Amino acid sequence: MASSSRQAGKGTADVFKTDFDVAAATDKDGIVGALNSAYVRDNNLKYMKMYDWMSYGYDVVEKIVGGFKYGKEIQKVRRQLMAEPEWKESARVLYVSIGTGTDLKFFPADSRPESLDFYGADVSIGMLRKCKKNYANSGIQPKLIHACAEDLPFADNSFDIVFHVGGINFFTDKAKAISEMLRVAKPGSKLMLADETADYVESEYKKSVFAKKYFADAEFDLGELEAAIPSTVKERKTTMLWDGKFYCITFRKPGGKSAAKPKAKARRR
Repeated sequence: MASSSRQAGKGTADVFKTDFDVAAATDKDGIVGALNSAYVRDNNLKYMKMYDWMSYGYDVVEKIVGGFKYGKEIQKVRRQLMAEPEWKESARVLYVSIGTGTDLKFFPADSRPESLDFYGADVSIGMLRKCKKNYANSGIQPKLIHACAEDLPFADNSFDIVFHVGGINFFTDKAKAISEMLRVAKPGSKLMLADETADYVESEYKKSVFAKKYFADAEFDLGELEAAIPSTVKERKTTMLWDGKFYCITFRKPGGKSAAKPKAKARRR
């Protein structure tokens, strides 16, 4: 298990807010506690509890049940989503709602994830602990933060890449979460938000023996989420994936130099 000092890594101090004591907030497993109780309510509280108990068998269920039902389709979507960020050598990256970290297995073939200064935040301590275990001996060891997306402990303009997959549909305050992701992203950087569509929630989660009690009254409106994205962002685009089961929204934070387009081969699947 990586020590707290290794978890912090080089250049960590300047990524956090100046009044945030990283050393005091880091537990014995190297996970930084930054959960603001003001946001642990309503949907955030409900789904935090759900993912905490699901974390024990989450990866196994997806591999066995998901594989039996959907074959390689889930892996295909993960590759498509992980091809969207503008990966570059030694970039500082934030993945909001990192979960158990499964997406980190699907970097584009020509990227160098081991060079990244990678941070992952999640509201579920159970998922973070599973992620920590999954990547304890890998080339990439994300620095893990226990936090709500609505209140990230990072300084303004800290990350070259900010992205989110899975969860925002039912955040307590979607607009605040998006605002926070924009705040911590560097000017000119590309952001990504992705999650399941309302049709998938209806056909899958509301019928799942594991999840249906949490989603019985859940409603999601993609248009409402899109409206929560500030009109000042650039290059906003919504793409539907996996026969309409997943959406991917990308946009760019204003300011900064125009980013070079990623090499075409980085998007090959």
